[in-house]
Formats: sequence, structure tokens, C-alpha cells
Amino acid sequence: MTQQAGRMARQLPTLNGLRGIAAVTVFFSHTTLFGFFADGRIDDWWFAVLSRTGSAALGFFFILSGFVLTWSAPEHEPKRQFWRRRAARILPNHLVVCAVVVVLMVLIRGGAPLWPTLANITLVQSWIPDEFIFNGINPPSWSLSCEIFFYASFPWLLAGFRRLSAAWLWWIAGGIVAAMLVAPVVSTAFLPAEPTYTYADAAFPQFWFVQQFPLIRMLDFLLGIVIARLVMQGLWFRLSLPAAALVTLAFYGVSEVVPLLYSVVAAMVVPLALLVAAAARADVEGHRSPLRGPVAGWLGDTSFAFYLIHILVLYGAGNMSANGFGVAAALAVMVGAYLVTLGLASLLHVSVERPMMRRFARPRRRAADPRPAAVTGAPPAVEAVPAAKGEGSRVT
Repeated sequence: MTQQAGRMARQLPTLNGLRGIAAVTVFFSHTTLFGFFADGRIDDWWFAVLSRTGSAALGFFFILSGFVLTWSAPEHEPKRQFWRRRAARILPNHLVVCAVVVVLMVLIRGGAPLWPTLANITLVQSWIPDEFIFNGINPPSWSLSCEIFFYASFPWLLAGFRRLSAAWLWWIAGGIVAAMLVAPVVSTAFLPAEPTYTYADAAFPQFWFVQQFPLIRMLDFLLGIVIARLVMQGLWFRLSLPAAALVTLAFYGVSEVVPLLYSVVAAMVVPLALLVAAAARADVEGHRSPLRGPVAGWLGDTSFAFYLIHILVLYGAGNMSANGFGVAAALAVMVGAYLVTLGLASLLHVSVERPMMRRFARPRRRAADPRPAAVTGAPPAVEAVPAAKGEGSRVT
């Protein structure tokens, strides 16, 4: 493997570029919620084509999270250090955006609802099947509520998966996919069929269980861990990145016609797993990829901040006209909202995310022993913490 290929294998720039594309996909999926088109037929068509892309992108993020954490995990990293890095990655951006939303709500509406605010700030909203609480303050942060749970569990999960043979890994991958296919059946069989969810043609309790309940979404994360272990051991089957992308697009077409509860997660799990693994292999093997350029890299770097901010910008853009816009004007407003979101996300990434990562994500060194050195004259030892494979990688 060449030096350049080795560096790509550590940093996985193609996956980082895909992460940026997934964030853009979520953005345009959520444009379907704001009625940008004055013509109802065009607005309905826009919703039909794009509304489910956001769910697919979230599945990608969850699988990617398990994959990348496994890929970059040091052999003997202390749990506290791992949790410290994850907190530094997520909490500063989240708390800044929450503060901005609360201030805006106080200025515009005269106040912010207490329980949704507390649930959102503390990232417990995905555990509560109540739409009022779930969608309070900054709705996209529900995925962080799941991620916090994943991160809390990860050190023990990884230790267990590292002990498993390849045969067990393949069986577990199949079991995870089967469980995700069964989840909609369990949801409809045991959960209430009302109330109806405001943003989807489904009962909220059933939709919440399939799409947002952390215990169910842990399956995506676990699948990412399993795939990473198989790829790292050279046991994953060969599938090129273009072929995986085509499979993903084909399955998205399938997700458009199956019932919603199957569409939002189950229909896309296999192609998304293939896509993540193919992108990683493209970097490991040094294959060409259009997602390693500076633009794709920057989109990936800023994707987390972009994701947290985008609904606020879309909300403001959607309220520019009560009755929507003509086709050209609607597209222009959406593109403008995207550029504003990207600009604000870049500002948040540079001014908050990066400094907090530099300040808190690095391991603390133990202070030197104040006692006199040994008679050999050797300096007091400082415990070294092994660097993660890909330390400093953009994919975190």
C-alpha cells in the first residue's frame, strides 16, 4: 500500500464526503415540510420524491457512526477518554444551537415551553413518545439523543465484538437486518394507531418506535460496528463504490412504494451498509473517488453543524411567504437557504466545534511525579495514551 493510500485508509475521506452529501440530503428532504411551492401539485410531487430521503440519510449516519468509531478505536483507550472525546464532539454545538433557539423563541413568542426545552437540552427526547416534547426546540437533535446512548454503550460493545470470530459476525449482521425488518410488525401489532403524526401519514407511537426509539436505532449502530470488523479483517465482499451507489438508489425507489413504517428504516438498511463498506474499501485500496476533494471534505467537516442548524434556516425561509412561491422563486429560496445554512454551519464549526475539540478531545497527560528521580537519573515517566488510528480524521 502506498503512503497516500495508507493515509486515506486511516482517514476515510470518501466516507467523510458521503457524510456531507447525507447532510445535504436531509436538508432537501426537510424542504418538503414547509410548502415552498404555491402550486399544490408541484408541492405534492416534491414531497413524494424527496420526503423519505431524510430517513435514509439518518440511517446512513447511524451506521456510519458505528463503523467509524470501530475503525478508529485504539486498542486500549480508557472509557473516560472515549466519552470525553464524544462529549467534546457533540455537546458544544448542541448547547449553542439550543441557546440560540431559546433566545429566538423568547423574542418572537415570548417564551419557550419548559418540558420540551429541558428534554431537548438534556438529549432525552427520543426516549419520550410525545410529539410535543419530541419536536420541541430543535427537532433534528433527536438523533443526538440516540447517539448519546450509542456512545455510552460503545466501549463494552466493541470489547465484545472484538472477541467474536468472522462466522459470528456474519450471523449477527443477518440477525440485525432481520430485527430491523420485524420492527414495523412489532410496532403495528403492539402500539396505538393514534394520534396521527403531524409530519407523516402514520400513527406517532408506531412511527416513533420504528424511526426514533434509541433501542431500535441501536440496530443501525451495531450493524456499523459489525461491518467495520469485517472490513478491517478483509472479510467483506467486493463491491465497487459506483455499484453500491446504484444499489442504494434502486432501493430508495423501493422505499417510495412500500408502507411508510417499512420505508423509513428497513427498506434502506442493506444498501446503506453496502455503501458505507464500499466507500471505506475505496479508500483502503486506493481506488478513485470523486468524494476526496476539498469541497466534499469541507461539506463533511461541517455536516454536524449544518445538520443542527438547517431546520432553523428553513423555518425562516418558509415563513417568507404564507402561500408559497412560484417554481423558480421556490427553488431560488431553497438554494439561498442552503447557502445561508452552510455559511452559519461553517461559522459554528470554526468558532465552536474545532476549538472545543482541540481543547477537550485530546487525552490529558498525567502530571510528572514530584518525587526525586531514580538514581539512574531517568526522568519521571509520563503514561502514554495510544493514538487512535486516524487520530485527527475528519470522520468522527
